[in-house]
Amino acid sequence: MENRAILVITHGEFGIELIKSAEMIMGPQRNLRALALRPGESVDDLREDASKIVQENEKNGLETILLVDLLGGSPSNVSLSLLSKYDLHILTGINMPMLIELLTFYQTEEDANNLIQTVQGTGTSGIHHLNRNFLKK
Repeated sequence: MENRAILVITHGEFGIELIKSAEMIMGPQRNLRALALRPGESVDDLREDASKIVQENEKNGLETILLVDLLGGSPSNVSLSLLSKYDLHILTGINMPMLIELLTFYQTEEDANNLIQTVQGTGTSGIHHLNRNFLKK
């Protein structure tokens, strides 16, 4: 069952490199794309590129899940602007555990809200503070 696509939008190459790293672990993925907002590039151009991808996904019967790096940043603002036109799910604060969890289950989990909730929890639980006390356990 292929009914979802993932679009990662970040400042700089972060999202592109995150996808490369995830694919190094999990192998090549389908319906996974990234957009980067690079210094000097237009937010309007980013919005247009994102809109084209989401529109293409919809034409292909794919629900889009957007992952962005920073709530309130240009990538998240672009994503939010698409909500008035498209039915999307947006997750902020992307990290590797989130992306791997999403890639593991995005084509098999029927309920998008359950999927998003699980991915959000994984992103949070993937953050740890390690110091010498960790070695004593």
